[in-house]
Amino acid sequence: MKSLMKNLSDKDIMAILNVLNFNQFYWPTLFPLRFTSSLTWKTLQADSGVPVAADVISFNASSPRKTRQTVGKAQGDIPKISIGRDKSETDLNDYNQLLQWANTTEGAQALVKYVFDDVEFCYMGVAARLEWLALRALSTGKVSLDSSNNGGVVTEVAVDFLVPSAQKKGVTTVWSTANKATCTPISDIRTIVGLAKKKGLLLSYMLMNQDTFDVFSNADEVVKFAAAWVLQATSLTQKPSLESVNASLRESKLPEIRIIESYVTLETPAGVQSTVNPWETGAVTFIPSLVAGNTFHAPLADESITSDAIKVKRGPTLIKKYAIEEPLTECTIGMANAFPAWGSAQRSYMLDTLHSTFTF
Repeated sequence: MKSLMKNLSDKDIMAILNVLNFNQFYWPTLFPLRFTSSLTWKTLQADSGVPVAADVISFNASSPRKTRQTVGKAQGDIPKISIGRDKSETDLNDYNQLLQWANTTEGAQALVKYVFDDVEFCYMGVAARLEWLALRALSTGKVSLDSSNNGGVVTEVAVDFLVPSAQKKGVTTVWSTANKATCTPISDIRTIVGLAKKKGLLLSYMLMNQDTFDVFSNADEVVKFAAAWVLQATSLTQKPSLESVNASLRESKLPEIRIIESYVTLETPAGVQSTVNPWETGAVTFIPSLVAGNTFHAPLADESITSDAIKVKRGPTLIKKYAIEEPLTECTIGMANAFPAWGSAQRSYMLDTLHSTFTF
């Protein structure tokens, strides 16, 4: 059965979807969308991203053959992501009351919000789960789903993106406010960059959350490291800002910092909500590019089925709206077959700033 909302059409829903954006999320930049016709994702990762040079040869000679690089493969099934919200008979009575005020400015605005709030809720809900998956992958090197962070029927799923163990490090002295005089964040960064250069890898960025950066920027070694730029810009020696730290890092040919500060709300089947930052505090991930991989997405079964439901798709996300006669219910579903895969994992490094060895 189609929507119970009077005169609601797929064009109306598409108009709403077209004005929504993902500016609050990091995953579209870090993991741009990539279509696949199958329900699997696969990334092939060579041991080294450094190109092998061709040889200068004589005319009429055969091209010298080179050995093929050893390739690691991370792969898995693309899961279905889905979220739904219903309007009950009581809610629909409220809708009918709003209809009486549709010819007024405030009434029309309230009516539009009432009709389309579930559409926005479900569309952004799919994006929020992709954000959670992407940031868990980049901050821990893996994605683990269980009953504590996922309310669906999937109870235990783990994906490892195969960051080499030699590229996952701890620190000599834990980064903390208590250790600000003795911890050595700049030295730890130089160590990572040095290891990467030995493998011919150039690391351009460091990703961390705000809590980790606050500890980092308080460390005496960091204050001294950024002091030259701060003195030049402000004539003061003080706790450096992100701008001053990055200016000093650029001058030293070290990776720049990008702060990952994003929050999503998880809800259990019992309706208990918790708002979390998916990025692991204390985790610093070094990457060669701000495009770390792709969000693989595949067609949905719903797209091939004709029904009375209103169905509208934008990007990987399908919005479906339909009604149930008894008990009278207006249902809105958002769904996508999508998964962010870290393609540059074997060309990246990870640093656990809270332990002497990598523990995430």
